[in-house]
Amino acid sequence: MNKTIFIILFSLFLTSCKKNKSKEEININTIAKLNIEKFSKLELITDFDLMITGLKEIHKGIYWYSTKEQFDSIVKIQRKQIKDSLNAVEFYNIAAPIISYTKEGHCNASLSEKTTDAIESNGKYLPFCIKTLNEQIYILNNYKNHKTQGLKFVSINGKPIKEITKEIFKRKFSDGNIENSKYKDLDDEWFSESYALDIEQPETFEIELSDSSNNNFTKININSVSYKEFIGECRKIWNTKPFNKSEPYLSLKTENSLAILNLNTFDNDDLKEDKLNFKKFISNSFEKIEKLKITDLIIDIRKNTGGTEGNEDFLFSFLMNNSYNKYKFVEASIFNFQNYINYTYEDDWIETEKDLKSEHKINSEGRFLRRKDIEKQEPIKETTFLGNVYILTSSSTYSGAAEFSSLMREHTNAIFIGEEVGGGYFGNTSGYGLDLILPNTEIEIHIPILQFVLDVEKGIFGRGVIPDFKITQTIKEHLNGIDAEMKFAKNKIE
Repeated sequence: MNKTIFIILFSLFLTSCKKNKSKEEININTIAKLNIEKFSKLELITDFDLMITGLKEIHKGIYWYSTKEQFDSIVKIQRKQIKDSLNAVEFYNIAAPIISYTKEGHCNASLSEKTTDAIESNGKYLPFCIKTLNEQIYILNNYKNHKTQGLKFVSINGKPIKEITKEIFKRKFSDGNIENSKYKDLDDEWFSESYALDIEQPETFEIELSDSSNNNFTKININSVSYKEFIGECRKIWNTKPFNKSEPYLSLKTENSLAILNLNTFDNDDLKEDKLNFKKFISNSFEKIEKLKITDLIIDIRKNTGGTEGNEDFLFSFLMNNSYNKYKFVEASIFNFQNYINYTYEDDWIETEKDLKSEHKINSEGRFLRRKDIEKQEPIKETTFLGNVYILTSSSTYSGAAEFSSLMREHTNAIFIGEEVGGGYFGNTSGYGLDLILPNTEIEIHIPILQFVLDVEKGIFGRGVIPDFKITQTIKEHLNGIDAEMKFAKNKIE
């Protein structure tokens, strides 16, 4: 090769490397350069070790989905990443994967209000509102002169969207190995917020998009925006049809021999806002269903994230005509509250400690089990619905709603339509919890205390109830407010 040509080519190669390195360094350092408080390595190690001690002592289900050795291994890996002068977001990105690894959605972590306010004041965001469908991330809004509504992400700043979501999911909290609930956590403003916290905060974005069929691809370049402008873009969507549709927490509709029971919550506190009583509503609904000689019943719990314990088996008692046992056991962790009184809310821990001691008893094996007379199982009703039952579920079907789903799958012939349930089939760790506030970064870790183990066998460990018919909206249906799951259920009945 001619020496002059070689020098020119080598010079171009070095220039390219410098450019790539420069871009990579910018991406790595954008979160580090946020104008928020930094901490010494000692302060961060203190917070980290307190978090690990709290998780191991308080979280009863910490080793439900992994062994102690596996958990300790990830703790060791993450602890090595701590260095001097990290800010709260950088530390959160080290700590959150450990919370995620407990594989319990009721166990979660959140930044302090002070840190959140600081990020929102000077952070840089993608100006998009999002909807995830079938593990694809779609844009709901057009931005300025860019026709982006209905298009899905292929890559951002050269990184494939699958790699981006994989990185974000390390810091999302869900039950077992259920991944669709992590996708649900990206909806609306959460994808852009997660990208800003977990990936980078660049000045500009080079974005590759495609239509739903992957037939047409397009690239756009846009500048990042402030938090205020980003939320403004989301509000434009939230205030337009069909996204501004409001629904009651509870409703019953009847059409000839079909009844549709819509249950968006099991939480009595939510229902107080609408002056509703769950048990009274359910009793009245089934009385009406019997009177009208209904043969087909659709129960819609796609938006039901659970709530007050007991409401799920009160509903179940109208749908089951044989005796059953709900829980194998409910067990609390045994720990010394005094070790955490300086790191949590005083009123909370005093009340929680009192309730735990009154409701649980240590057995001969040293286990702290709930007494049999606490939260007694609802007896089966004399008259139960014996027609066809169709249950609409999604990844938002969680906690008590997931328990109801497991009971229906285990003991009835109900047909499930929609998405995999977001809560684990065999139970969860929830109920009472302790909010551990790390003293330096002020990150708050919610640690659940009670392990609820359902007396069921038919499920897949680490997964939720799998639907008989997996039905999810297309992006076109979503944008036009077409309820694909309900439409399928009605067609199935007809």
